[in-house]
Amino acid sequence: MGLIKAAIEAVGAISGGLSTTANSIWVDYFESGDMSNGVIMKRANKIVGPKSRNKSGDQNIITSGSGIDVQENQCMILVENGAIVDFCAEPGRYTFDASLAPSLFSGNNKGLKALAQTLGQQIMAGGQRTNTERVFYINLGEIQGFKWGSGNIVFDHWETDMNTGKPCWHIATTLQGNGMYSIQITDPAKFFAVLGASKAGADGDGLVTKDDIEPQIKTEAIAAIRQGVGGLSKMHIAYTDIASNEAQLTQDVDTILDQSWNAARGISIFKIAIGMMDADDKSKTQITKYEETRGYTDPSMLGAYMGMGQTQAMQAAGANANGAVNGFAGIGMMGGMGNMGANVSGLMQQGAAQQAARQQAAQQQAAPQAAYQAAGAAPAGSWTCSCGAVNTGKFCTNCGKPKPAGQAACPKCGYAFPDPSNPPKFCPNCGNPIQ
Repeated sequence: MGLIKAAIEAVGAISGGLSTTANSIWVDYFESGDMSNGVIMKRANKIVGPKSRNKSGDQNIITSGSGIDVQENQCMILVENGAIVDFCAEPGRYTFDASLAPSLFSGNNKGLKALAQTLGQQIMAGGQRTNTERVFYINLGEIQGFKWGSGNIVFDHWETDMNTGKPCWHIATTLQGNGMYSIQITDPAKFFAVLGASKAGADGDGLVTKDDIEPQIKTEAIAAIRQGVGGLSKMHIAYTDIASNEAQLTQDVDTILDQSWNAARGISIFKIAIGMMDADDKSKTQITKYEETRGYTDPSMLGAYMGMGQTQAMQAAGANANGAVNGFAGIGMMGGMGNMGANVSGLMQQGAAQQAARQQAAQQQAAPQAAYQAAGAAPAGSWTCSCGAVNTGKFCTNCGKPKPAGQAACPKCGYAFPDPSNPPKFCPNCGNPIQ
């Protein structure tokens, strides 16, 4: 019951449908017919030719010598007594030969290749099967029309630094969104075994549409989409940029659903489209407050705000209905406020400079003392102030106190004497004689 690719002349004979010429070539002819509008699986349309020995039109018998048509993005499966015994996922027109072993044209489908390795070789004798045989087609293209609505999603909304262009701050944001998603059958054998076989029995049409499977997969799909949207926060983007990352979202959701969908049912996510994705009012308020606060803590932005306010005040003053004198009297006031804005910016910058200067002075002051301690001795003629600073001049560089009378510290080790006005004759720390 294998398949043989039809000769080129046979292909030309049936282009556009089964013709009189085709009837002379094939006993019967099987085709998929229309598989649009969400059709995932259906039974083949059987067209009986004049040479057919199956004049009764029995849909459960495939006569040897019959033609089978396989279109792009289709998988044809031959089902015998409920089990797949042969399949073809390579586009073309084929002749069914009941005396051959299964041909198993898997194309590039990994699931069918795995099935081909496990199917036993079944060879029948004669030109007609005694068991029930049916031909089904499975749609391997994009199946569209699935809707999703997320409910609440927790997303870390990131703000970008205006100077560096890098993410600098984030806030937990509650999002709500909706859109569409599409699926693809990536393992037709698995799909048939789990979801399609129940529609393939008896003399039914074996029809499976998106409406038949959506209730079963909808909850899992929405949960995965919510998880995928939340995972996009790892990219450090704003929630308004989620829609521009649909491709990444599709990839992440497909990874999440890999075990429950692909491995278990032979289905994968094909594409996710975002119709709407927005933050709730509370999150929007928090984001707005942060943006305003950030503006007033940036000196350059604060000066710009003040300048903008001055410009608006001047425009309002010029249109003052009480007269130009009263109107422009306010300009001087706003001019002062504008100057105040410039002063605020200048003071903030000046304060930052002064703070840096103080830190530099402290480092310079601490450097000699640290060097003395690291060397294990103070320089000759130095003295230690009561504040702990080691000095060589008449006044302390740290607190400004004058150098006390007498010897304040050991010139060898720097030990500070409790009473500089009455130093000991020998240093109690190193024994050095004190002059």
